[in-house]
Amino acid sequence: MAKKASIYSAIAVIVVAGLFAGGYLLMNHRSQTECGFCQRHINPKAHVVAEVGGKRRNVCCAHCAVTEARQEKKPLRLIEVTDYLTGKMVSPEGAWFVEDSRVIACQHDMSKMDESKHAEQLAFDRCSPGTFAFSDRKAAEAFLAQNGGVLRSLPEVLAEAQLQ
Repeated sequence: MAKKASIYSAIAVIVVAGLFAGGYLLMNHRSQTECGFCQRHINPKAHVVAEVGGKRRNVCCAHCAVTEARQEKKPLRLIEVTDYLTGKMVSPEGAWFVEDSRVIACQHDMSKMDESKHAEQLAFDRCSPGTFAFSDRKAAEAFLAQNGGVLRSLPEVLAEAQLQ
C-alpha cells in the first residue's frame, strides 16, 4: 500500500512540475511578443527592452516605456532598442530616435465604446506617436524627411520620462 502511495505521489509531483514548466515557457514566450506595459503586439521594427523602476520588460516602442516611467514616476533605462531599418537590436547610447512621425508603431483599431455602446474618439494613446530608433543618423534623417517628426538623442528621450 505504501508503495502505491509513493508512486501516486511521484506522479502528482511530476504532473505539477510539468504544468509549472509549461506555464513558465508560455509566459516567457508571451513576454517577448506582447508589450510588458500596454499588452499590445510588439512590432519587430520598434521593439525595445526597457527597465522602469528596476523591472525589465520587452516593450512595443520607446514611447510606451517613456509613458510608463512618467506615469509611475519611476526611473527609465533603455537597455536595447531595435534599429527600424535593419530590425537588429542595438545599444540605445549610439542610437538616434525619431518621434512624432506619421508612422504608427502600434496597430490597433483605436475604437472605444461609451456606456451606451456608441463609438467614442480616443483622446489618449500611450504608444502614439511612436518613437523609432535608428543606429545611423543619416538613416534617421532620411526617415524624418519622408515621414515627419523630430530627431532626438537618447538623453532627450530619457528627459521626456521625467517631465511632470
